[in-house]
Amino acid sequence: MKFNNYPRDIFAAIFFGITSAIGIQLLLQPAKIYTAGVMGAGQLISNLFAEFAKINSPVYLWYFIINVPIILIAWFKLGRRFTVLSLIAVASSTLFIKFIPLNPITSDPMLASVFGGVMVGVGTGYCFRCGFSTGGTDIIALLVQKSTGKSVGEIGFYVNAVILSIAGVVFGWELALYSIVSIYVTYLLVDKMYIQQQKITVTVYSHHIDDVSQELLKTVHRGVTLDHHLQGGYSGEPIGSATMVLTRYQLFFVRDAVSRIDPEAFINIQPTMSIMGNFFDN
Repeated sequence: MKFNNYPRDIFAAIFFGITSAIGIQLLLQPAKIYTAGVMGAGQLISNLFAEFAKINSPVYLWYFIINVPIILIAWFKLGRRFTVLSLIAVASSTLFIKFIPLNPITSDPMLASVFGGVMVGVGTGYCFRCGFSTGGTDIIALLVQKSTGKSVGEIGFYVNAVILSIAGVVFGWELALYSIVSIYVTYLLVDKMYIQQQKITVTVYSHHIDDVSQELLKTVHRGVTLDHHLQGGYSGEPIGSATMVLTRYQLFFVRDAVSRIDPEAFINIQPTMSIMGNFFDN
């Protein structure tokens, strides 16, 4: 099990624990506004016990209990490094939620939903960017994304519909609507920060396109489509192109590889909305 960026990853897990606990304890839970995934499920279960059984069961306890079987699935499906770091993130969030007191800092539900969503989303997105998750439906969403290519944020949003439906029926639809705002903000930040799932199309134009393409194949391990029959409209010189579909994370390595072979190459970078066919998400 290799941890190439171990200090950074540990920091990301602890950072999530702090930001999520602040979002839950100071913004969302006091207003009975729900966040995404298992954390939101823990909030819902805690509030249901308080409402109907008059039992005060803490959010952090349910959050940890629900995550245990999901973490076990991740161990077999997503690798040991991913699982260990995700477990650290879950444990960190559990501890910080336990020790940060339930103390609202605003009475405005819209402010609570937006900034609560920001606090949870920033920590979650940072963990995803470092290559692991915060447990719960994040793991389920990653498994589906790896097999379907759908956005992690989009999948998570649909999963949370069940939680919000129950909350709306039991506690009122106004709070459920505020919860939708919170969850949307959270996953908007996750999608923006999780650059591994953002796809781009890169086309390189060079007079040394064969050398460039060979360097790209060695560096980023993606398929390359070549065209040797192009001509510069201004210079009239023959030129070749190499086109690749990448994740945004890999763009740095492409730029570095191209500059080593042909510093004068022209690189066109375009966003890719969707992909059909064989594209491996590592």
